[in-house]
Amino acid sequence: MTDVADADVKATLLKLAADAEPPAKLRGTKAARGPRDDGTRPRADVLADRDKMLALTLQESAVARAAQKKRFGFIPTSVLKLSRGILSNQMFNYQREQPSKKSSNQGTAKEKQERLKAMGVNSNASQKISGRGSDGLSMMPAELVDFFCNYYTQPGDVYGDMFMGQGIRMQVANKRKLHYYGYDLSEPFFIYNDAVRKKIDPTEDNLHIYHGDSRFPTEIADDSLDFCFTSPPYWDIEYYSDDPRQAGAPGTTYDEFLRNMYEIMAAWHPKFRDDATIVLNINDFRKNGLFYAYHADLVPVMRRAGYYLTDVWIIEGLVGGMPKAFATSFNDQRIVPKVHEYALVFRKRAVAMPTSFDDE
Repeated sequence: MTDVADADVKATLLKLAADAEPPAKLRGTKAARGPRDDGTRPRADVLADRDKMLALTLQESAVARAAQKKRFGFIPTSVLKLSRGILSNQMFNYQREQPSKKSSNQGTAKEKQERLKAMGVNSNASQKISGRGSDGLSMMPAELVDFFCNYYTQPGDVYGDMFMGQGIRMQVANKRKLHYYGYDLSEPFFIYNDAVRKKIDPTEDNLHIYHGDSRFPTEIADDSLDFCFTSPPYWDIEYYSDDPRQAGAPGTTYDEFLRNMYEIMAAWHPKFRDDATIVLNINDFRKNGLFYAYHADLVPVMRRAGYYLTDVWIIEGLVGGMPKAFATSFNDQRIVPKVHEYALVFRKRAVAMPTSFDDE
């Protein structure tokens, strides 16, 4: 249906709604329920118009559904089912193209196996099955980034990313014609991303990236960002670099890590416009046999930093390879085989911010 036809449907709906409603003085009276001789419309005409209005409402709904299917490929609901595909394969991929980075803090193979045992799994194939690269890092699916950019942005919007990581979000932002500003403390990530940036945005019109501590986003103007979709660090579960300023640097407790997350998000609060949307792609994890509800723990952190939660997406199809492959082992340990992750949607709260992590 054309835009003109769609407008005609809406105009007709408004007219029928006005005609179908009995005058206030007749509502609930005998005159409102039967034939009328006082100049008002007969009941049969009112019912016929209401049937027409219902038909046009269904027609309008069909138009809206068709438009959403054309835009997203499906009708989005709170449980979002995606899979890696062509777009991910088109991305420059740090883990595919860079040699494995070794570090004294990265952990030995034995230590990694001990972590897996704590999760109820004992397998040397765990990295490949769980969707992690050679360095044990999560690999961001381009399809996930693309969906949220498509859902919440328009071309020309300004995208801020305080955890730039391996550069997949930067690349998708460029494809979506967004202006991207990214920070990352990892020198290997930054060097790689800068090389990719020069290939896909040689004029530096859209992509602006900085190597530095995200607690100090001094290169970004206040009230300039429309959108953020990012994946926060996972404490010390994943290795990003040896820099001691990392939010989850070795030796950092979980509470200290959350405090560091607060400092980062509070520092970025003035950078967002009042109507900005901030989406955090996050999952829970286990360490040393303990379960950490990371997604739930981040909500009060974000609230203290000046944001409020507006929505929660459940994402299926992109994680959970290992729990699926070893579901029996997980269940025998009475550990739920987890096959979903979260996208927490926040808006900037236009009130005075707390002065510290401990204040409400």
